[in-house]
Amino acid sequence: MRFRAIIQARLMSSRLPKKVLEPIGTKSILEHIASRLDAVAPLGVETLFAIAEGDAPELKEYLTEKKLAWTAGSDFNVLERFIKAANDLNDTDFVIRLTGDNPFPDISQLAKLITYLKNNSHDYAYTAELPLGMGSEVIRVNALRSIALRSKMLDVSEESPIRAHHQEHVTIFIRENPHLYDILPFRLDPAFSEEGAKTRVKGIRLTIDEQADLQVCRKVFSHFEKLGQPHFGALEIIQTAKNFPEMFQENLQVVQKSAQSVDHRTLTLPTQPAS
Repeated sequence: MRFRAIIQARLMSSRLPKKVLEPIGTKSILEHIASRLDAVAPLGVETLFAIAEGDAPELKEYLTEKKLAWTAGSDFNVLERFIKAANDLNDTDFVIRLTGDNPFPDISQLAKLITYLKNNSHDYAYTAELPLGMGSEVIRVNALRSIALRSKMLDVSEESPIRAHHQEHVTIFIRENPHLYDILPFRLDPAFSEEGAKTRVKGIRLTIDEQADLQVCRKVFSHFEKLGQPHFGALEIIQTAKNFPEMFQENLQVVQKSAQSVDHRTLTLPTQPAS
């Protein structure tokens, strides 16, 4: 059983272009993600950056220089990009989905989830109840491939259930169709009620869409770097937000796109099923 962490990354972000190369401390966002994934490499986790073909020249050069493995695929059909990046894996292997705008995935929770999945069977699992930007998703390869297969209806009279937002956000089709898949929310602390778990992470935003997000992430990292905890996790962030709520105020007004949102640039492209 193999686990491959695939990080989707591109330079052509409409709100903050080239954000994945922005520095936080002495490392770029992509380097922070790779550094954290190094911590789960002993569990058999491989790391691969799935970049947009349109970004290929600059991002390929950067990743190659940093000795980070990469593959290039569709600019906007991220599902297709993931399937290509998992092409050599078996159906029973797993893909760990991370995104290039989340520099601080909680590696401790991810490690616990990987260990759990080595002994328990699920199609899709995710680290639940974490601050925005710290989560990870783990998808069995045959479940990932099944989404693409559903986009190719054998009966031409039928309409494919796969929409543009499913191609852009990769796992949303699974979440929208829990009757088709065995799904596990891997909770941070089952002792908390679900409502209580949501309340304690409310207002904490560690994903990067705009400049204000970048500033917050820089402040947070600087705080933990001084403490000698560069790989801080969700529990440390939750406590810090209690002690220093002002650290998380600057990006409260940033609007998070919905799971049904689609990059406006895809509207000018012909619709193609994932392969």
